[in-house]
Amino acid sequence: MAAEKIPEIKSENVLEAKEHEHADLSHFVSTSLVDLVASKIRTNIYLGKYPAGQKLVVRELSEEFGVSHTPVKDALNRLIAEGYIEALPRRSMVVRMFTNSELIESIQIRLMSEIFFAEEIIEAARQNTSIVSEMQEILEKMRASIEDKEHLDYETWVSNETKFHCSYMRLCGNKKLFTLYKGLDTNRITYLAYLGNSHSPLKLSTLESNLMEHSAIVSAIEALDVQRFINAVIRHLYRACEDYATDDLARAKIAQLRRMTEKYET
Repeated sequence: MAAEKIPEIKSENVLEAKEHEHADLSHFVSTSLVDLVASKIRTNIYLGKYPAGQKLVVRELSEEFGVSHTPVKDALNRLIAEGYIEALPRRSMVVRMFTNSELIESIQIRLMSEIFFAEEIIEAARQNTSIVSEMQEILEKMRASIEDKEHLDYETWVSNETKFHCSYMRLCGNKKLFTLYKGLDTNRITYLAYLGNSHSPLKLSTLESNLMEHSAIVSAIEALDVQRFINAVIRHLYRACEDYATDDLARAKIAQLRRMTEKYET
C-alpha cells in the first residue's frame, strides 16, 4: 500500500513571505506540517487504527505520512502534552491506555461537582438566559457529527461533548473547581477507555442515547429545575459507567457511585 502523503500547505502567510527576499519560510512550513501530522495521528487514535498501548515509531510514521522525522517528533511531543500519547522509559512513545477504575474515579469527582453546584448553576442560568441557546447549538453540532452513519466524526463529537458540559459548569462560580473539572477530561477519556476495551469506537446507538441524555440536561436547565438537573446528570453519568463494568474493581467503584448518588436522585 502506498504511503499516505501529507498534503502540501500553501497559506496566505507563506505566499506573502515568499515576496520577501530574505524571509525565512522554515517556521511556517514546520508549523503547518506539525499541525497536519498531529491531526492525522490524533484521528487515527480515535478511529482505533493506533490502539492503546501501540508503540509509535518516528521512522514508521515518517514513511506513512511522507514527511521528515522532525515534524513527526514535534507532533508526538504535542500529543504527549495533550494526553493522547505517553513517553515510556528509554524514549518509547505509545498510545496512552486508560483503566476503567481511573475513569470511574474521575466520573465520581465530576458527578460530585455537578451535584454540589447544581443550585448555583441553575441560578446562574436564570440570570444568563443565553446559556440554553449555547448548549442547544453545541448539541446540534454533536448531532451533525454523527449524521453520516458510515463516517462518524468521533473527534468532533468528543470535542463538542466536552464543550457542552463545560458550558454549564463554568456557571458554578468557582474558578478552581472549574479548572479541576476541565482537567478531569472525562469525555475524551470515556471514549478512549471504551476504545481500549472493545477495540472499536462507540456504537452509533450509544451516541444517539447520549444525545437524548444531553437533551434532558438542557431541558432541566431551561426549566430552571434543580432536582430535574440533578436527576439528568446522575442518569447520564451512571449509564455511561455501565459500559465499563468489565472487572471486579470497576464494578465495585460503580456500585459505590450508585450508593453515593441514590439520596440525591428522585
